[in-house]
Amino acid sequence: MNNKIQIARLLRKNQTKAEKKLWSHLRNRKLKNLKFRRQHPIKSYIVDFFCVEYGIIIELDGEYHKQINQAEKDRRRDIHLQSLGYKILRFENRMVFENVDIVFQYIIAAKEKQESYASERKEHLKKHSENTKKHLTPSLTLSRGSSITVLSTKILSPSQKELFLHSGLGLVEYNALDIEFLDVPIPNNFQNYIFTSKNAVKAFLKYSKKLDMSECNAFCVGEKTKAVLEENGLKIIATTENALDLGDFIIKKHQNEKFLFLCGNLRREELPNILSKNNVRYTEVKIYKTHLIPRRFDRVFNGILFFSPSGIKSYIQENSISKSLAFCIGNTTATEAKKYTDQIIIANKPTIENLLVQAIKYFKKHD
Repeated sequence: MNNKIQIARLLRKNQTKAEKKLWSHLRNRKLKNLKFRRQHPIKSYIVDFFCVEYGIIIELDGEYHKQINQAEKDRRRDIHLQSLGYKILRFENRMVFENVDIVFQYIIAAKEKQESYASERKEHLKKHSENTKKHLTPSLTLSRGSSITVLSTKILSPSQKELFLHSGLGLVEYNALDIEFLDVPIPNNFQNYIFTSKNAVKAFLKYSKKLDMSECNAFCVGEKTKAVLEENGLKIIATTENALDLGDFIIKKHQNEKFLFLCGNLRREELPNILSKNNVRYTEVKIYKTHLIPRRFDRVFNGILFFSPSGIKSYIQENSISKSLAFCIGNTTATEAKKYTDQIIIANKPTIENLLVQAIKYFKKHD
């Protein structure tokens, strides 16, 4: 019998009190019909709880995990598992006894974030793909004879993936980034809001449910950001393709007003600089955090799809771009890519679909 399976069985018989308590809530699909396994082997690890369908891993940490050496081991392990597409949730043991409802909330939120994982898993199971042996890290193509393979630094939606795969090109995808929404106080004395990403909008909507959205004026970057804002009742004052253009618009049309700028921890300096330089009053709130998830690839891809400067920073930590063609969703992303390569193609419009079309057209033309 596999040694890992033997160890897992032994651990199941010797659960901690916190593990027994949480298992009583998870077993038999008691939480949102999610099926969890306990003490489950994945790669070289054994995780406390694992939801196969959505790729959710739950770890319960006692005092031992607070030791410096163990904390570093946990961090490296989490990075590896995240690079395979899994969502890692870590809780101190006491949370299970003192705030188990909060634990449930995190699990349910993780399920929503892993919808693309679940869809992809169903697709793989249906096709009996060999890639299921690699824990759903996809390497797909509808044309087995294609020698061209493109890497996407984010997991694509089923419709986006279908668009790409029907071209006959090979596709490998993974998430180079993980987004964490921050539950921070959001001032309620503003009428004008600046959004430079969909993530900022999603975090804002999650933690501002008491606000009257019809009273909020939105200044945003990107058509998809605008679409999410409109769906939720905000009034769109301006939409531009990049932050610099948005700053110029604010200076020319609304310089004497005050703004709340909702952003992430890795936001760029261009917009704050131009607002400060022109004495525009604004308050900045970091409402989400971007975590880099570096992953090493022992191969060279014909092309790499980049969707943000942060995605490039994540990829470059373990790999080189120099021998691949970099497809960038916009000029800001391309500026970051130029630090490492001069082989760059920029999407005509800053959308994922347009970026995919650019890659398909290029390789069809040069195949």
